[in-house]
Amino acid sequence: MHAIEFEMDIQNGMVKIPDEYEHLKNRHARIVVLYENTSDEADASVKQVAIDFTSVKAPSLVAQEGVEYQRNLRDEW
Repeated sequence: MHAIEFEMDIQNGMVKIPDEYEHLKNRHARIVVLYENTSDEADASVKQVAIDFTSVKAPSLVAQEGVEYQRNLRDEW
């Protein structure tokens, strides 16, 4: 597999392949699109969802406290 790179504006959902890559016409290709985030998109990607793990009970930690369990694991080495 070969890779080429060029920058182009997407217009009406279409990208024009530059003339220098004319040999690629009528060929199958895998397309990867990289684009710059707008300020609105950047703000949306920063938002994080809080996950509450307080109700999770790990079977291996039920018998002892978590920090003690980790210390015992480290002492095995």
